[in-house]
Order: sequence, then C-alpha cells, then structure tokens
Amino acid sequence: MKTFPTTAIVLALLLVPGAVLAQSNDTDGDGVPDIAEPLLHTDPGSPDTDGDGIGDLQDDAPIIAPTPIVAGGAPAPFHIIEVLVENNIDPVAHRDAPDHLEIAVVNDGTTDLSGFTLFYTMTDQDSGVHEAYIAHPDTVVPAGGEARFHVDDSGADGHLRANPNSIYVTSVAGKDVTVALQLDGYAAATMTIQKDPGGAEQAD
Repeated sequence: MKTFPTTAIVLALLLVPGAVLAQSNDTDGDGVPDIAEPLLHTDPGSPDTDGDGIGDLQDDAPIIAPTPIVAGGAPAPFHIIEVLVENNIDPVAHRDAPDHLEIAVVNDGTTDLSGFTLFYTMTDQDSGVHEAYIAHPDTVVPAGGEARFHVDDSGADGHLRANPNSIYVTSVAGKDVTVALQLDGYAAATMTIQKDPGGAEQAD
C-alpha cells in the first residue's frame, strides 16, 4: 500500500536552521506548519486529519485511520441507498453542487437514529495511494425516513469537513471509494463506488 511522506519529513525540515517551515503559521495548532500540510496531504484546518484520535504530528500515518468498524452485531436498523462522489445535487437549492462525498441513509425502524460512526476510504486507481478517515456525523436519521451525510468543504451546518489536501482533490485519477456506517451493537452497512477520472469538479 502506497502512502505519502510521514511527519518525520516535517520534523527533519523543522530542524534545518532558518527553515521556512519554522516560520510558517499553524492554523490548527497541531505542530505541523500550514506550509507543510500539503506535503503530507493533511488538513491545515484539523489537528487530526484522519479522525483516529492521534494528532497529525504524532501520527505515523496521518491520512490512514485504522478501521473503527466492529465485525458482527445485530442486523442494522438502517441501510445505505446511495453514495455519491460526483454529479451531486444541492438538496436545498435543487441545483448541481460541487463533487463531494454524500451518503444517503434510510432508517428502517420506528425510532430516530443518531450516533453513527462513518469510516470511508479512497484509493487512487493510478498511483495506488490510499487514504482512510473516521468521522462522527451528528445527523439524525428520522424513524422511517431518510437523511444524507455530506463530507465537503462547504462549512454548512451538519456537514463533515473534507480534507482539502486529500487525493480526492489533488489527483485527477479515478478513485475507488468505500463507505462503512455503523451504530454501536449493530452490523455495519457498506457500499463501494468509483469516481471517474477528472478530480473534484465544480458545480455545473
């Protein structure tokens, strides 16, 4: 499995006398200067890019979270009906939206569901570079209803932050994207989709 350079590179650069990295801003306060974040493909707006609970500077693989998904469990009271990585639609404005990760979930039960763990991975089809992220959406899926989880750079309420230096944005190759969604005590729901070559697109 291929990865990008680790934080060891940043530490080495910080030790160079007069290095520009030492004088750079560190917006998220994780110890990795903003100017170095693109080199590591980490998020300058998040001290823990992959969401695994280890800060980027201390993390040997800051964009590859280990899976939090637990095998087994009771049948999930929900299912994923759609995963979009392109051709997204803004549900409020009812118009095309920039490409982002969007997961549509249906609640099969009679009780509102919340407290999900989201684990999503992406692999560059050309280079083989792999990324994996953990997130905890605060979205509630109403009983008998549907909700959508969004991972993007919109900053909209309820949307999860996307890593702006991810291969999703920086690589124009196709990607294999896998999503796993789980509630404690239940089996995970999963879905895999391919993103066509071309990088992250703007709204049409």
